[in-house]
Amino acid sequence: MEVPQPSTKKKFKVGIPRALHFYRYFPFWKKILEELDAEIVISPLTNKKIVEEGVTHGFGELCIPVKIYYGQVIKLIEEHPDLDYIFVPRYVSETKDSYFCPKFLSLPDVIKILPGVPKILNFEVNVKEFPISAAAIELGSQLGKTQNQSLNAYREAQRYFDEYHEFLRNGASVNYALRLAERNRSFTLPKRKLTGDIKFLLLGHAYNIFDTFINLDFQKKLQDQGVEVITIENLPEFIFKKPVIVNPKGGKLRNYWRHEEEIMQSIRYFLTEGRDEIDGVIFLISFACGPDSLISELIMRDMKVVGLPFLEITMDEHSGEAGLLTRVESFVEMIRRKKRRKDLNQKQHLIIRSKQEV
Repeated sequence: MEVPQPSTKKKFKVGIPRALHFYRYFPFWKKILEELDAEIVISPLTNKKIVEEGVTHGFGELCIPVKIYYGQVIKLIEEHPDLDYIFVPRYVSETKDSYFCPKFLSLPDVIKILPGVPKILNFEVNVKEFPISAAAIELGSQLGKTQNQSLNAYREAQRYFDEYHEFLRNGASVNYALRLAERNRSFTLPKRKLTGDIKFLLLGHAYNIFDTFINLDFQKKLQDQGVEVITIENLPEFIFKKPVIVNPKGGKLRNYWRHEEEIMQSIRYFLTEGRDEIDGVIFLISFACGPDSLISELIMRDMKVVGLPFLEITMDEHSGEAGLLTRVESFVEMIRRKKRRKDLNQKQHLIIRSKQEV
């Protein structure tokens, strides 16, 4: 009887830059690529050299997250010259009524012109034209897989991605969850949850909030000052079911950009039924991000109406830690004093009311 020999077929080695949509979709990417028998290599955490390299190859009008992406790709090429592919997905639309930023739409086209780049592994998400399952089939075909194998990989990846989102909604931070996914650990909450006497909603794109180098480890700075931080990823799913109408009196305009729609949906919740759940809002924005600058103005106006403290922080490669820390400390102290006065007034009101009843 002939004993079957183990397969000696070489796995494709696929590099994934730790930038942009990595902070949003990595668990899905990881699972589908592994199910398609690819070997994954991830670039390191962002550092000064990576930023400098990205700035060198990116022109001035680009936002810093895209420049970081350039730097991460170059770092991958330098450290892993044997890569078969660089995974550079093209995200066009995830829903039929909105688009991603044009810089994401053109990303595979601009990355391929960088020096020494291996073949681009394509994965295009454009539900206006075709379902994501079709994109998964195309992805699998590039790695030599059949349609059934690709669809099975897609289903497993989506199941895993759903588990990841449920984990975040239960209060896990994205960076913690990504570390678990990267190390193939199960999604289990830490024994100790970070809390504080005040609570902030930290707004912004995932690549601005969770790249701790470019934002100078912003969440830790807040936590060190006794602030509990939540992000869009921690919010319940129902918040994002209903679209935001930007101007109800002017033709019922809706958001054109996918990320900005999610930011506005989360703000709508805290302007209404979730008003008492947070003490303030901080919005991290990349310099030269037009869509964020626009909705930041809308959000600031709404915050003034309901009296919810709001702070906008713009970041680029020149951001300094001292100035950032001063602004954050002042904002936290202002809110803390405001909350103490409110609590004191409530106590005095209760005392007066109890005396009147007596």
